[in-house]
Amino acid sequence: MYDLLLLASLILFAAVSAAYARHPAASLMHPASFYLAFHGFVFVLRSIVARVYDFSFVYRLYDFLPSVSDKITVILAANLAMIVFVAAAVYAAPMPVKPVPPQDYGRMRAQLGKPILITAVILAPIGTYAQLLNWQRREDQYASMVRDAATGIATNTDTIGWLTDASMFLAPLTVMLIWLARYRWWSWGIFAVFMVLQAGDGTRGPIIFAAAAVAILSLLESRRQWFDWRTTVLALAALFAFGQIVVDRGAGLRDAVGQADSAGDAGAADLAPLEGMDFANLEYFEYVVYAVPQRTGTYDYFTSNLQVFTEPVPRALWKEKPVGAPVQYFRLWDYGRPIGITVSLPGAGWMSLGYPGVAIQALFFALLYAFAYRRLLMRQTSPLAQIAYALVIATAFNVLRDGTLLTFVRQLPFYFGPLLVVMLLLRILGPSRAAQAHAWEGPVSDFLAQTPAERRRNLARQASDQR
Repeated sequence: MYDLLLLASLILFAAVSAAYARHPAASLMHPASFYLAFHGFVFVLRSIVARVYDFSFVYRLYDFLPSVSDKITVILAANLAMIVFVAAAVYAAPMPVKPVPPQDYGRMRAQLGKPILITAVILAPIGTYAQLLNWQRREDQYASMVRDAATGIATNTDTIGWLTDASMFLAPLTVMLIWLARYRWWSWGIFAVFMVLQAGDGTRGPIIFAAAAVAILSLLESRRQWFDWRTTVLALAALFAFGQIVVDRGAGLRDAVGQADSAGDAGAADLAPLEGMDFANLEYFEYVVYAVPQRTGTYDYFTSNLQVFTEPVPRALWKEKPVGAPVQYFRLWDYGRPIGITVSLPGAGWMSLGYPGVAIQALFFALLYAFAYRRLLMRQTSPLAQIAYALVIATAFNVLRDGTLLTFVRQLPFYFGPLLVVMLLLRILGPSRAAQAHAWEGPVSDFLAQTPAERRRNLARQASDQR
């Protein structure tokens, strides 16, 4: 029965993907594409691999064993979330991207050059300092973080989360600097430095975020809907870095600079392909179904979202700050050891209200990202709007993996905040002299939009014609 369901799930995914690909709005940057990529990997491809290799690592770690009924529920709920998300996203954002005139990119780069550089000078040192502190914390994971025995949530003891997460500033700064440099070959050195800093911390999310945002901006500017050679190379580099970090959580890099860990991570060599915890949303969702409501006796009725109001307050200022959501109907740690659990979007919906909760959760996030697409890409014709959209939609992979509103809200100050600083500086400094002095529909914008090599060739050609 379960094998037949996996086959049916594969056929349904292929049918939905094919129908979506024929829609006028279908493109790599559409929210539906992000969800199909997430669902296809986690709940279609990996579920088949898990069946073939008989995955058991998470079951042993979490000390639970799902029934066949639990496993069937997970596949059904995951497909419900896919259908609702894709249908809602396409309905709410039904049109292709509104193209931006090519000359507008030259004008916008002239206007944003100084604000982006000033923002980088201000925020890059803060992000780098926070990232190097995170390197040091990885040497001894238990020196600064304490895991609450009741909820399994780790809390800071020697610093505040705002400083720890400030390292995320580096991701949007990298994206904007590469965009400002027109994706020239030397700008990828910025991306390489960024990846090294992230790799030493053992985190992967910011690398995927930056790669996705740069790829989207590149495609938007070149007016392409799907992968080109640049985005393909970038995706492969990001996946390679992701895979390398998964192996040892950056321990090899830290060891290379003389930072030996006091406790190493379990090697991935002992696991079957894709069996590690980085991709185990399927098993995490099975644990949720195993516990809720069969053993908890209740759902949480979306009360976990209340944590968005308590999370911003540092624990140093609020000694009695609740661990997790301020209102909790149950604790998953009462039924196993769900360390590092990320329940995914359908899992969070199930935990809130079963099948109706899955549909509501998928509908909410589909409309959220579709609103950004509609507002910034369908109604706007501005490179600045494209940057804003890229920084918003690139959060989707982490949000879909965790499935919570808290993840989205937690990322915004660090992934979107630098762009707000750029916009504030643009308002304070005003447009650049070049932007004030010229009508940008004319040849000046075309000149500034060219690469230095193109400018030299055109100037040489003009000089030759004058002779």
